[in-house]
Amino acid sequence: MDGDIRVNPASHFSNMTGLRRDSLETDMSDSLYEFPVTRQRTIHSKPSIATLDITDNISEKFLSMEHADLIKFRKWIVGFCIVNFDLEIGQALDYAYPPMDLSPSEQKNICFSAFPDSNVFEVGDKIFNIRIRASTHKFAASGPTTDAGFLYGYVFFRQKKDASIRRGYFQKSLVLLSQHPFVGLFSRIVSILGPDYFDAGQPILEAACMNIVHWSEPEEDKVLDLPFLGRLLQVELPTPFKPQLLETAPFNMNKLVPEIQIMASLPVGGLYHHFRDVLKELWLLWELMLVAEPIVVIAPDPGVCSEAVVSLVDIINPIPYCGDYRPYFTIQDADFKSFVTKNKPLSSLVLGVTNPFFNTAVEHWPNIVRVGRQQLRKPDGTLITSNMRWKSGKPKPGLGNKSNVLYNFVQGVTSKRKTVISRDRELIKMLTEASVRGYPPDWVLNNILRRHFVDLTEKFLAPLDRYFNTLIPPCGDKVRLKPFQADQFLKSLKDHPPLLPFKSSFKTRTDPMKELYSQFLKCGNFATWLQQRT
Repeated sequence: MDGDIRVNPASHFSNMTGLRRDSLETDMSDSLYEFPVTRQRTIHSKPSIATLDITDNISEKFLSMEHADLIKFRKWIVGFCIVNFDLEIGQALDYAYPPMDLSPSEQKNICFSAFPDSNVFEVGDKIFNIRIRASTHKFAASGPTTDAGFLYGYVFFRQKKDASIRRGYFQKSLVLLSQHPFVGLFSRIVSILGPDYFDAGQPILEAACMNIVHWSEPEEDKVLDLPFLGRLLQVELPTPFKPQLLETAPFNMNKLVPEIQIMASLPVGGLYHHFRDVLKELWLLWELMLVAEPIVVIAPDPGVCSEAVVSLVDIINPIPYCGDYRPYFTIQDADFKSFVTKNKPLSSLVLGVTNPFFNTAVEHWPNIVRVGRQQLRKPDGTLITSNMRWKSGKPKPGLGNKSNVLYNFVQGVTSKRKTVISRDRELIKMLTEASVRGYPPDWVLNNILRRHFVDLTEKFLAPLDRYFNTLIPPCGDKVRLKPFQADQFLKSLKDHPPLLPFKSSFKTRTDPMKELYSQFLKCGNFATWLQQRT
C-alpha cells in the first residue's frame, strides 16, 4: 500500500527500553491507582497450551512506562483497557496499560460499554466508539473535554466460538481511552492494533504504545506523519469550529488512500454511509440538531449507531453542539435512570442504542431515528440466508425468536417536528444515482453531502454574524459588546434574510424563517455559538 513502512512489528519488541515490569512509575497524580486494576479470577484448572488466552495478563507485576515516555504518550492517549467477559461477574477489566486510576464508576461504564448491548450474537469483530462521563478532570484536563468532563473510547470487540469456554464464546475488547474526539484517527488505530493484539498479546500492545510515545505533539490544523505498527499514517488534525473537508485538506482528492490519509475528526463510515437509505430525512435531522431537540438513534449494532450519532453532531458544524451525546449508550450506564424515564426527555441529548429494550422504553421520545440494515442470524452467529427460509417466506422455526432477532427494524425517522427547510432534491437524485452506479467512492459522496450541510449552516449563521458585528464598538473591544437583543435581531431578518430554502408558508400562515431563528435563540446552541464568537 502506498505510504506503508515495511517494518515487522515484532522487531519493536527487543527495542522497548522505555518499558519496565519491575516497578510502577508515578502517574499524573500522587497515587497511581487506589484499587486493583485486574479482575479477581477463579482458576479452576491450569489451561493447556491450546486453550491459553495469549491476551491474559498472567504476571502479578503490572506493566509500566518510564515517566518521561508517559508524559509524551498522554498527550494523545490516556491508555488502553482490556475488558473480558467473566462467567461469574460479567464484563470485567482485565488490566489497563499504562496503569491509570480510573474510578469504580468509570471502570463500570467502560466495561459495560465495551460489549454489544443486544441479544443478537455475532461472530467476528466490531469497531465502535463511546463517550463516558469522567468522574474527575484528571485525564480530561489535557484535552478539549475539560469543561464537559468526558473521555472518548474507541473499541475493538472480538467474539468467536470457543468450546473450551463454558459460555461457548471467547468475548474480549480492547478499548483505547483518549481525551481527544479523534474518531477517524483512533478508530483506525484500534482497527490495526486489535487483530494483532489478539494474535500476539501484550508485546504488540507495548510496541504500539512506544510508537505513540514517539509521535509529535498534537497541534490544531496540522498534518502529522504518525508511524504505527509498520504503517505511516498521514493525519490532519482538526481546528475547533472549522469543519474538516476534502477541499481544505492537504491530500490529493483524486489519489486519496482513506486507510492511511485520515481527517482525524471524521468517522470512517460517515454521514452518507449510514444515512444513504434515508437521505431525504437529513434536512429534518439538521433542523433537530440545530435547535437541540432530544434524539435517540436505534441501530442493529454499536458500530452503526456510534458513527451515526457522531455524524449528527457534525452536521451543524461550524456551530458547536451544546448538548450531551453518547454515541453508544447501554442500559448499564450510570446515567441510564436519569436519561431514560417515562417523563419528557431532556433537551440537548442524543443517544445511540442497540438494545431491544429501548424500542419501547423511548417510544414517547419526540424524535426517533432508525438506521442500519439488520442481518438475521442464527444463535451461533451465522447469517440466515434466503435459502434457509420456507417457500412461504417465513423464517424456519427457531430462527425468528427473540434470541436472534433484534426487533422489527425499518429504517426511517419518526418526529413530531414539522420541517421548515426544503430538502435539496437535485442533491438526493445525484447521490442516489451515484450509489447505483458505484462511482464516485463513498468517501467522495460523504464529502459532498457534508459540504452541503456546512454551506446550509453557514447560510443560517450569516444574519447572526451580521447582527453580531453591529454589537461590536468602533474600537473593536469585544469586552464592551452591546447586549444581543433577540427581538431586534428578528426584526433585522426582514431587511437581511438568509439564503435558505424555506418552505412556503401559505398553508401554515406562519413565518418559517422567524420560527426557526426564534427556536434557535432559545436553545443551548445559540449560547455556545455566542460564546465562541466572543
